[in-house]
Amino acid sequence: MTTSHRRRVLRGLTWAALLLMLLVTSVSAFLRLTQPRPDCGVWPHCRASVAAEVIVASDRLAVDKTTIDGARKLHRMTASLALLTALALALLALARRPRNWLVGRPALTLVALALGLSALGIITPGSTAAPVLIGNLLGGFLMVAVAWRLTSRIGHPVATVTAKGLDRWVLAGIALWMTQAALGALSGTGRVASASIVHALMALAVVLVVLQIGSYADRAGLRREGMALIGLAFGQFLLGASAAVFGAPLLAILLHNFFGALGLALLMTLFGRVPLEAPKS
Repeated sequence: MTTSHRRRVLRGLTWAALLLMLLVTSVSAFLRLTQPRPDCGVWPHCRASVAAEVIVASDRLAVDKTTIDGARKLHRMTASLALLTALALALLALARRPRNWLVGRPALTLVALALGLSALGIITPGSTAAPVLIGNLLGGFLMVAVAWRLTSRIGHPVATVTAKGLDRWVLAGIALWMTQAALGALSGTGRVASASIVHALMALAVVLVVLQIGSYADRAGLRREGMALIGLAFGQFLLGASAAVFGAPLLAILLHNFFGALGLALLMTLFGRVPLEAPKS
């Protein structure tokens, strides 16, 4: 296999891994939202309206048992394909010389995350425990982020960004974004009333930090990435606000989850802008 052919195959595998993980996280969010929840008051204490819409009015939303079973099968299939794609990516990057460790290491990370999520699913089948929900959510988000980072870099080496303070702000953004995601998953269980309130209050902090990151990214010549991140953050904010106004409709929460995965991916892509294509023996 020539170097150019190898690069093309690697690029195709990274795109496949990214698309598969976006599908996995979206279907996982759908399954999470269609799980039965304890009775409770209206938002922000929990999302009783979502549970009621999905479970009671399943004929109107076309979310019946058959649909949910189909979603579970789709989730298992796409998760398995994502694992196989990550394995193929790691093997192609590392099995032959020159070994491309800058691609191989993230690929191995994808494999480890996929195996970890698979083990979690086997050990805790059907569990609605908060640690399991949060683990599945953040694990899926991290796989999207790692795949996005590879996809955005492979074949397109970029110079390291030297904008002072950018990485520090990006790390802060990653921590806040992941905390927000975990609180969002926790608030949906209806077991911790304060989770939704803290989740809503932290949204403003996330937006402020993202605005700062966008400013630093613009100075570093990454205006497109910075503006995309700001757009995603405001989209997240508006979708979250719709929960209070419209009672957390299912489609809005699914989009909220999808934007959350993309936002974390963009943040991780902005961190330490080093080329990922240069092969090493």
